[in-house]
Amino acid sequence: MGYFTDTDFESTHEMLDCINDVIERNIRNNFVQESATKLGLDQRCGRLLVDIADEIIAVPNHNIRGLDYYGGFEYIKEGEGRQTVGDYTFFTADNDRVNDCFEALRASIDE
Repeated sequence: MGYFTDTDFESTHEMLDCINDVIERNIRNNFVQESATKLGLDQRCGRLLVDIADEIIAVPNHNIRGLDYYGGFEYIKEGEGRQTVGDYTFFTADNDRVNDCFEALRASIDE
């Protein structure tokens, strides 16, 4: 099934470290940085990590406030296109706001 199914952890801290390691590796392999403006967002949202194939935006939790406030992502509820795992929050294109971002990104690529 996956990385964690056969793993016994010595502590919860060890488990959380492993989760964050897997997330970091996935982000390195599958995400690219894009400016918020390419996603149709206010430039104050900064640069965002984007998985174009799966249409997912990832943001380190320490940077989430700008995207929430300037990007309107505070209205995306956990479980409705928003999921926090480890040190990151992920937004999926199942949510209309996120889907609009990917439409803007595709339009900027086509130009």
